[in-house]
Amino acid sequence: MFELTNISLILFATTAVNFFTAYISWQRRKTKGGIYFAFGMIGVTFWTLTTGLDYSSTSIPLKVFFAKLETIGYNSALALLALFILSYAGHDDWLKKWWVNLSFIILPISNILLAWTNDLHGWLWTGFTASEFGDNVVVFHHGPAFIWVAIVDYLMTAIILINLWQTTSKGSELSRRQARLLFLATIFPVLSNLIYLVNIPAVSGIDWTSITFSITGMFFLIALYGRRLLDIVPIARHTMIEKMTDYILVLDMQNRVMDFNSATQENFNIKENDIGNTVNDVMAAWPEIIAFSLSSPADTVQTIIEKEGKSKVLDMRLTLLEDNRGQLYGKLIVFRDITERYHMEQALEQRLFEIKKLHENLQQTQAQLVEQQRALAILEERQRLGRDMHDSVNQSIHSSMLFSETLVALLEKGQTEKAIQVAERIQESGQQALKEIRLLVYETQSRLADESTDLIGALEERLNMVERRFGIRAEIIFDTDTMKYCPAAWRENLYWMIMEALNNSLKHAKARNIKVLFHCTGEQLEVEVKDDGTGFEPGQARGGGFGMRTMRERAEILGGELSVQSSPGHGTRVYFKAKIGT
Repeated sequence: MFELTNISLILFATTAVNFFTAYISWQRRKTKGGIYFAFGMIGVTFWTLTTGLDYSSTSIPLKVFFAKLETIGYNSALALLALFILSYAGHDDWLKKWWVNLSFIILPISNILLAWTNDLHGWLWTGFTASEFGDNVVVFHHGPAFIWVAIVDYLMTAIILINLWQTTSKGSELSRRQARLLFLATIFPVLSNLIYLVNIPAVSGIDWTSITFSITGMFFLIALYGRRLLDIVPIARHTMIEKMTDYILVLDMQNRVMDFNSATQENFNIKENDIGNTVNDVMAAWPEIIAFSLSSPADTVQTIIEKEGKSKVLDMRLTLLEDNRGQLYGKLIVFRDITERYHMEQALEQRLFEIKKLHENLQQTQAQLVEQQRALAILEERQRLGRDMHDSVNQSIHSSMLFSETLVALLEKGQTEKAIQVAERIQESGQQALKEIRLLVYETQSRLADESTDLIGALEERLNMVERRFGIRAEIIFDTDTMKYCPAAWRENLYWMIMEALNNSLKHAKARNIKVLFHCTGEQLEVEVKDDGTGFEPGQARGGGFGMRTMRERAEILGGELSVQSSPGHGTRVYFKAKIGT
């Protein structure tokens, strides 16, 4: 049934080489495109084995059987190697298209089915004759379907050759060398297949394609070990990476250096022969980078390295690389030199710190000024109280003394009716003096309002201590949410404005009823102090004393408007309005 011949021995030797290549590729099947290459080499190994058995078999039926097995080997091998080359050349986006994957399944299967069903239709081969070459060689007479098989096979071959040719001029020197080696390895079986198709009589019936795959297998072994074909192979990288000022470092999953750009080579003194060495060896002078490369992906990490006595600040980012099947095959590390930006940020932080200190000093100075203003206000208030005591109280006492002298003179003359009138005047003067004394006592005991003061509570205390003690009906009317909307920084000025309005009413109006009204929303504040006193004629009144000037000044500070409305016999209304936030 079998007879060893020179051709079959060569093919069995080729099978051994291809088996070893397939074994090595299977170990690296998890690298980018590695699974396609591994199964492709298994298909090539099966192809050369069945071809060797074909050439060593002695009967036609056995040769036909092995010829059918050959179609499984070389059709699957061509499709898988074409897929590998597409991935190798950086066309993974094509491999994600469903119709591309379907084509690489249907086309090889169509050729295989034509062979295995040939006994029914005779489309692929129609008969056999012995070859002049001898050595159990049989010439298959091709049928019409052979043209379709040839088109499919050469389509796969064209995909391989075109993409390999394009990659010989792209990428790093490493990837270009790999591409040239693979292109050269693929040319041999293509040329030998053309010899088979030409059908030279002296070697008729011998398909040299499978035989020359021994040479192709040797070239693949060199690529696997010498050029690290199935390690990370960046192809379309020249314009994207080589011109980048950022440092690019590519590792495989075993943390071996597989690629780098010119900036990395120059900055870290990496050489071409460092490719394939571990990152621990290549980056031994920079333990920070080694530690980062062995870590898990994270947000950008900042580190400082020393080179030639100078510090460099680097932003580092690590990205895991996946193939189109989601399998991890390497790491991409990008280093960005941010030394200049880092120093600018440090200078900016220092400047901001200085500005912050200046701001704090300014706030402290402002606080001191506020305290000085408060002290000055207290002093001015004390001076005013002194003037009031001197003017109002002294005047009231002096008036009482004059009325008393008049009363005595009238009583001596027996003018009782006039004496009673003078006595009533003395009583009124005493009551007025008592009011002013009680007001002065309250003002000397009360404290200035500040942002934390309960404004309503402070006003209620004033009304209880002064107005209500003299029988004046005084009330404060306000909405529940008024104080929630009233700015805390306004309360002190509002407090003293209302105090001045109440003081004027107490001293001059002889009022029996006083109302303080508050209305505050998120947009506007309104305050009103009105009484039912004697009132006055605004047109005949003078510009106002110290108290009126103070009220107008505080109204201006709050950015609002102050108005005083009055008429003889109809009381007085002091009204203040301001926009919140202005």
